[in-house]
Amino acid sequence: MADRDVITFGAVHLEVRNVETTARFWESLFGFARRISGDSIELGTENETLIVLHGGATLPVGRGHSGLYHVAIHVPDQRDFARLLKRFSNLRYPCSPTDHTFSKAVYLDDPDGITIEVTLETPERFLGVRPVGSQLAFIGTDGVERPGSYPLDLNEIFQSYETGSEGEAAHPATRVGHIHLYVADLEQSREFYTGLGFELARWWPPMQIADFGAGGVFKHRIAINTWQGIGAPPHPPGMARMRYFELRYETVEGLVAAINGNPSATPVGAAHVLHDPSGIELRLVQA
Repeated sequence: MADRDVITFGAVHLEVRNVETTARFWESLFGFARRISGDSIELGTENETLIVLHGGATLPVGRGHSGLYHVAIHVPDQRDFARLLKRFSNLRYPCSPTDHTFSKAVYLDDPDGITIEVTLETPERFLGVRPVGSQLAFIGTDGVERPGSYPLDLNEIFQSYETGSEGEAAHPATRVGHIHLYVADLEQSREFYTGLGFELARWWPPMQIADFGAGGVFKHRIAINTWQGIGAPPHPPGMARMRYFELRYETVEGLVAAINGNPSATPVGAAHVLHDPSGIELRLVQA
């Protein structure tokens, strides 16, 4: 197995009610640069587009549908994680700091209710999981078993904060690091994403959840759950949602294998477009 991810994420395309309002959200909260403006707006670091906003929605996100649970923006180190937390605090923007042992995270919603996670990968703190009834205990390298989600130690985080750093633009190493999806069927989705080249890392039907890695040490690149209901339909037209996300394959062989395993994949420009069993659109490209 590779010691690095062989599949990574390109841009995530979101359909929102007001492109300009949501662009300002990403600029003010995350320090993203506005890279291209027009009918759609591309945002990200100075060197790479991470989020693309499209108009067309007339309703905020609603429950009971398959689609995006959250898109995760991964930062390179704890200094940058602390910088963003301080930025959210200064702007008094509601957010939920959470510790998952294998990562440190903070969750917040955009103006349409689309959830974003800011993630600091910490696989060095994580040993594995152990079933406890219908739940999973997460085992740390300190030997302590914890819930999958528990309150983040903000005092420890802010020890890495550098005064004034919250005004900085997004770090060049900021990237889309994982995507968590609501799906209609766990088993069908498992077969689909392993068929794309992802490795099953955690499979726990009692919690209606699964995790997939992409070859590296962080095993939470794609996550799926059926928390919106088994058989949940896609978002209806007009509702804010994720239009699609891009997967980048390190090798031609990996890309060809993913395409050959999905006869419905349709070439569109440099990408191949396909849909998972829940109707979620993906575009596969060569990195």
